[in-house]
Amino acid sequence: MNKKIIFVTMLILLIILAVLLIVLKNNIRTPKENLSYINSDEMEEGTFSPDKIHVIIAAYVYEGELNPKAISKSTYYFINSIIPEFLKQCTDDEKTDKYFEKNSENIKINTGITEKEEFEALINEIRKLSGKLEYENSWFDPDSINRTRHNLETILHIKYKDNPEITVKLTISNKQYRNKTSIKYAK
Repeated sequence: MNKKIIFVTMLILLIILAVLLIVLKNNIRTPKENLSYINSDEMEEGTFSPDKIHVIIAAYVYEGELNPKAISKSTYYFINSIIPEFLKQCTDDEKTDKYFEKNSENIKINTGITEKEEFEALINEIRKLSGKLEYENSWFDPDSINRTRHNLETILHIKYKDNPEITVKLTISNKQYRNKTSIKYAK
C-alpha cells in the first residue's frame, strides 16, 4: 500500500512539473519570437514608451517603414529584459567575451550589434548599474536627433531606482528587418 501511495505521489509531481514547464516555455520568447512580436501590430498590456517618443515618431514616420509601436516595444524590451540580462551575465571582461562569443547571434537580433568592441562599449555603460534594477524613467533627447537617408539617430536616457542614469545611442533604420532588430542599441 505504501509503495502505491509513493508511486501516485511521484506521478502527480511529475505531471505538475511537466505542466509547469509547458506554461513557462509558452511565456518565454526566444529572441526571434520577440523580434516577430516587436515587428507586429500586437501590443501587450503594460508596455510603456519612453518620454518624448512623439518627437522621435514625428521625425521618423515619413521615411521609415517601422511601425511606431515597434519603437515602443523594442525600447521596452531593451530596458526591462536586455539590460538586466547583460548586467547579470557580463560582470567582468572575461565573462563579457564568453557571453559575446556564445550569444553573438542573439545579441545581433536583440541589439543590432555585430562587433565585439561595440558590445563591450555598451556593457561598460550598463556596468554603471548595480543591484536589482527597478525601472524609474526613460526619455529620448530631442536635441540629439540626427536624420540621414537611411536612419534616424537619437539618444535614449534610462534611469533605474538608486542607480545613475545611463545613455544609449539608438539608430532606427528606415527599413524593417526580419532577422535582426531595426533599432540598433549602442554606446
